[in-house]
Parts: sequence; structure tokens; C-alpha cells
Amino acid sequence: MRSIIATLAALAAVAAASGTRAQTPPEGLVWMALNEINAEYFDRDDPTNRPPLATRVPDDMLRPVDVSPDGRTDWIVDFAAARSSRFCGTGGCARILYVSGGDTGFLRAFDAQALAFEVVERSGETRVEAMVHHLSCRPGRPECWYAWAWDPALGRLVERPARDGATRLEDGGFDPIDRMQADIPDSLPAELSRAWFGGRRTCRAPADDGIEILRPGFQSIPDVNGDGGRDWIETPAACPEDEAEAAGFRLWTTTPGGGLAEAYASEADLYPSVDIATVPATVLVNPPCGHGEACPDTPLRLDGRTGRFALSR
Repeated sequence: MRSIIATLAALAAVAAASGTRAQTPPEGLVWMALNEINAEYFDRDDPTNRPPLATRVPDDMLRPVDVSPDGRTDWIVDFAAARSSRFCGTGGCARILYVSGGDTGFLRAFDAQALAFEVVERSGETRVEAMVHHLSCRPGRPECWYAWAWDPALGRLVERPARDGATRLEDGGFDPIDRMQADIPDSLPAELSRAWFGGRRTCRAPADDGIEILRPGFQSIPDVNGDGGRDWIETPAACPEDEAEAAGFRLWTTTPGGGLAEAYASEADLYPSVDIATVPATVLVNPPCGHGEACPDTPLRLDGRTGRFALSR
């Protein structure tokens, strides 16, 4: 009996050790986390005026999760664990989700500030849920939640109804990757990249005689024309001083040839929302009264002959 117990104990120890090894964060994530923490105090003029270098990642900063159905561990980098204001703001703390990508290593699936960030099982699938700044939602929701599920074919998170049942994506939704302007051209289809370069505006900066360059914004949205491809919303650049030229938005949809074409251009002061309660999703147009509960919506209707959208009357 003692021999059997000893054998079982040894097997349990081996299994526990194996499990620990399986959950060891990849070396690159450890390096990245330590580099971000140590960079907070870096001063090229006085590099020795700093606290001791961090050599250990804070507890719970690197957490294993299972988002993609490939049997490999995915990882959350939770900068809230660093306990530093450098990584946090009114929209919460920075969170990054890396999803295993087969031979490509890991894919960055989420990289933005969030007040809360969870991986949960809901409606029979694994979902990523983030509570974000209330300005990203319509007034009246006590907490602003967005949800996504991993799409292996697209290699990205795709939108799902929020935990409170909301299906409306204000301004096209909350982008799970908060891309800096410099990263935008490389991440856009060719048609939108041309629009990005061609749509710049030179505006007066707050400083006297100063100028700043503004560029259009782009948001990838679920399929709205029924061909199965993801579509896009463009918010043209508009200078703050040009109130009379307030920008509206443009809708770009996929074409049979695999490209993109402008399918709708709104008048000034109109704002888009996307409702994923329908398949394909529905684009809703908000008038200048804003995003309040009493502000009426007008859905866009697709003209099958032309492939363009128009306001439903």
C-alpha cells in the first residue's frame, strides 16, 4: 500500500510540475513586461536617478487564459498589476491579450485601456469582455461593456452582444486594438490607406501660429452588405475651428473583387452606430441631437442594384 501511495504521489508531483511548466509565461512576454515597467523611470540625461531595476514581473501581470480553440495557452498582460499611473487613466488600465497563432507564435488581439477585462464562457463560446470608458457607450447604461469572440479564420476578435444584452456599437464600436496614428496606414486596406493619406487637414494648433495635421479615423465593423466580409466606417478629419464644415462619416463595403468601395457618405453632423442584433448588421444614423436615449435613429438601407446605402424613409 505504501508503495502504491508513493507512486501516486510521485505521479502527482510530476503532473503538477508539468502543469507549472505549461503555464510559464513566454520569455518574450516577461521581457516586454519588465521593459515597460523599467522604462517608466528612464531618463537619458540622468539614467542613474531611478529606483532599482525590476527583475521580477508583478504577480498576476501575466495570466494564462484559453481564448482560441487550438489547445495552446493564450496570455493576458495586465498592467493594472504594475500599480503605476503610467499605465492607467480615466478609461482604466492597459491590457494586452496575445492569442496563440499556430506557426506565427502569438497574435495581438486586444491592446487598449479597460476598467475591467475578463475571459468568460457565455452563450456556448469563449468571450473576451471589457468594461471601457462610458463615452464609448450610449447614455443610460450604468457600465459600458463590449464583448468579442476569437475568429481563427480572420485572426482577430469579432463583436458579440455585451453582457447586458446591448447589441449597439456606438461609432462603429470599441476597437480592441488602440492603434497609434503612425500604425494606421500599414493596418488598412489599400483603398483606405489612400483615403488616409489624401484626407489630411491642416488645422490651427492651440499655440500661436502653430499648426497640426489631422487624419481621418477608420473603424472595422461587422458585415453590413451581406457578403460576409468586414466593412469599414471612416470619420473624415475636421478642424475644430471649422464648425460649419463638421464632418459626417463614410461607409466602405467590400466588393465582389475583394476590394472596398464607398457605399455611403453622410451629411455633416451625422454619427454612425452599428447594430449587430441583425445579420448582416444594420448601420444606424444619429442626427445632431447626439447619442441620448431620446435621439432618434434612422437605419441605412442597401440598394441591391447599385450596392450603395441610403437613409430609410
